[in-house]
Amino acid sequence: MVSTDVQAPGPLSGKVAWVTGSSRGIGRAIALELAQAGADVAVHCRTSRAEGEAIRERIEELGRRSLLVLGEIRSPEAVDRMAGEIEQGLGPVDILVNNAAHALCKPFLEYTVEEWREQLACIATGYFLAARRVLPGMLARGDGVIINILSTAGLRDGAGEAAYAAANGAGVALTRSLASEFGGRGIRVCGVALTWADNAFDPEDPAHRAWLPRFALGRVTKVEEVARAVAFLAAPAAVGITGVILPVDAGFLCR
Repeated sequence: MVSTDVQAPGPLSGKVAWVTGSSRGIGRAIALELAQAGADVAVHCRTSRAEGEAIRERIEELGRRSLLVLGEIRSPEAVDRMAGEIEQGLGPVDILVNNAAHALCKPFLEYTVEEWREQLACIATGYFLAARRVLPGMLARGDGVIINILSTAGLRDGAGEAAYAAANGAGVALTRSLASEFGGRGIRVCGVALTWADNAFDPEDPAHRAWLPRFALGRVTKVEEVARAVAFLAAPAAVGITGVILPVDAGFLCR
């Protein structure tokens, strides 16, 4: 569990982070972990104001500044507005964590065109829009980190989740492309890929448990493990790392 005790200055002190989709689950854990590392954190959600405010309050209990922005991450106008609110309230974004996405799992021939487009929009469009909005400021300062939360579906077979796999494949390509294009100007871009996190895993469900032998660790990933990987990649200790897609998948890709 993430501590609510006020923390001493950490490796991310003085940095401003924006974590999309951070009112619950993995995004929530990432926002709190970055705050523990010293960052001021902008919490984002689309509609869950009460949950978002609860995370904002927890971050402030850690002695960090925080604010909540609400909006559709797939809308250019909403992304621009939210980034402006963050810049006014906390300062320029130093660390962007693209996390707002969801999976729609169904047989390929059952997807509607609209469902296919919607899945691609979460990552291929949403991650693009947020990165495009914060990159000019990062480039002006010659420093910045973008971390994209992805699924291993973009790196392996995507049977039963073809649209989600395609969206994550786009996220992998976006990560590597931005790392290559902007690395020489002080910007690092990395991805963290997981398969299944414990916030979505029901140990009482036999269908869920049947998947466990496919994980080398015999369990699914914990949300705090993803959060710690993100905090590491965002910190000065990872200054030599860019363009990597780091699996935090409890060894799923090993099997």
